[in-house]
Amino acid sequence: PRPRGEGGAVNAVVRDFSQDLASGLEAFLDGWRRGWTVPEPLSLAEWADRHRLLTAESSAEPGRWRTDRTPYLREIMEVLSNDSDVERIVFMKGTQVGGTEIGNCWVGYIIHHAPAPLMVVQPTVDVAKRWSRQRLTPMIEAMPELRSRIAPPKSRDSANTTLLKEFPGGFLVVAGANSAAGLRSMPVKYLFLDEVDAYPEDVDGEGSPIDLAERRTSTFARRKIFLVSTPTIKDCSVIEAEYERSDQRRYHVPCPHCEGLQVLRDEQLTANGTYLCEHCGREIEHRHKTWMLAHGRWIPKHPERRIRGYHLSSLYAPLGLGYTWAEIVQKREEAGQDPAKLKAYVNTILGLPFADEQHRLDWQELMDRAESWKRREIPPGCLLLTCGVDVQDDRLAVLLVGWGRGERSFIIDWLEIPGNPAEDALWAQLDRYLATPIHNTFDIAMTPVATAVDTGGHHTHTVYNYCRLRRDRLVLAVRGATVPGRPIIAGRPRPQDVNTKGGVLKNGVDLWTVGTDTAKGLIYARLATDAGRPPEERKIHFPADLGEDFYRQLTADVYDPEKRRWRRLPGRREEVLDCFCYAYAAACHPLVRVHLLRDQDWDRIEDQVQPKVKDLFAGEAAPPEPEAISVAEGPPEAPSRPARRSRRQKRNFVGGWK
Repeated sequence: PRPRGEGGAVNAVVRDFSQDLASGLEAFLDGWRRGWTVPEPLSLAEWADRHRLLTAESSAEPGRWRTDRTPYLREIMEVLSNDSDVERIVFMKGTQVGGTEIGNCWVGYIIHHAPAPLMVVQPTVDVAKRWSRQRLTPMIEAMPELRSRIAPPKSRDSANTTLLKEFPGGFLVVAGANSAAGLRSMPVKYLFLDEVDAYPEDVDGEGSPIDLAERRTSTFARRKIFLVSTPTIKDCSVIEAEYERSDQRRYHVPCPHCEGLQVLRDEQLTANGTYLCEHCGREIEHRHKTWMLAHGRWIPKHPERRIRGYHLSSLYAPLGLGYTWAEIVQKREEAGQDPAKLKAYVNTILGLPFADEQHRLDWQELMDRAESWKRREIPPGCLLLTCGVDVQDDRLAVLLVGWGRGERSFIIDWLEIPGNPAEDALWAQLDRYLATPIHNTFDIAMTPVATAVDTGGHHTHTVYNYCRLRRDRLVLAVRGATVPGRPIIAGRPRPQDVNTKGGVLKNGVDLWTVGTDTAKGLIYARLATDAGRPPEERKIHFPADLGEDFYRQLTADVYDPEKRRWRRLPGRREEVLDCFCYAYAAACHPLVRVHLLRDQDWDRIEDQVQPKVKDLFAGEAAPPEPEAISVAEGPPEAPSRPARRSRRQKRNFVGGWK
């Protein structure tokens, strides 16, 4: 308590009030002056050279940022500056060339010099949190210009959290590309999309995460979007597609001997780690790179395009910050012909998308292999049929496949039955289709011996009910398993082994697991092997009247050898390929086993479906006209339970051929 008397308490209150008023007035005037003062015009490169400090957590060379250390970054930083009218910037790169660090500089530049709402998107929420803690927070703490604008973190202060930083004039949102809620949080003017090739294709069923994030910028007239990534698989790479839409700039550097400009390419590297000039042919030593980078310049391939696109390989990494040319040669030799290592080399060193020719198919080349027969005809050599069904929200995709000796396969029919899978009418149409026979050239009626129906969609329970009532017709409920090396269809377990590999008894229906990765690998390998072969030597045969969309869907996937998984090409449907996998699984069912049938087994089947003509003076029966069917006509007959099979018939489908 203050002492009373002689006005001591009153004087103290007046003194404190005067001090508070003076400090408040000074703060007000300072804010007023800063609000009316035009900031000094600075480009991102100038700001970084003046203010940016590199920490030990983010750089091999901690200390003051120097753009001259990486001269190829200067132009990219210029177009990211506030006074540039370039709206979209794409950077496809190798490792250790500073791509992510440009983005970090840009974040600091916006907070300090050009405040506005900003979003940074990382591949996942976990990666976003890690970037915030390991890159963003150390940068803020190391730089007084940023530390003074962002409040210190407090447990109850929402202005500074791991994924949200507020500062005068704007805020920073850090989001993961796997969270739709984070991507649609609030409008932003600036958008930094880091490592976009690691983003999921679809996020929470709402579409591309890049599209979701870009919608946040639609209300700002002078927005900027910066996309950075190392590419992955050719035609699946997001950054490749973005770069192809851009003006496609490459960094050209001069030869120290003839001063001829050229793009650094790994095929010009020699075994001893020098570089052969493509103009004069003289060897360039690695020590010359610093001079070459300083005198290089970006040259666009399509200068008329508004999107700025930059590509840079790790061959440009400055001395001491990246691989030497000799180290790159060593990594190229280590990669050899190993697809996984070669992909890593092409992606991370060359900064290019990887094309695995062993698992790439050209749909047009497959379309050219079509033979003279038409759909719903049974060509010679086709001895039994299986069917694969893929369930979509508004249709059933159906593929009918024929099989012969040596697992030769024939595409007999492909169609889509429109309708709602939740309604019985659609399944009645499928019943009618499966029960309608196709007559071969010997007038033998053939229907599928087994049908596999996918349960992985939104109508799982409906598929269970459908397959449960048709178990004796060998209508199988299946689900795909994208696990490398998984059998095409696993063996059926005993009732007590429901947790082992194979079928799982669910609500009275046997659920069969299909190794879709294995099936796709075999299908693609056979299609690739068939290239250049005459029809009689091919493994997979196509009728003449399949449309372009069929072949596009069949070739919709590409293989990633590094991650050992299949990836769908953007914008492609793949129901044909999925149905082929299911039909293949049905053909490998323990009661069919086309992959295990012996010659004598095929002889028995052939005797039934292609009987030998006994009258030597009579020719083969003329093939009947293909029967036109309509899956929408009339209700099908109710499924009936066939007679009980004998033990021999149960062991093998071939036992059913009498």
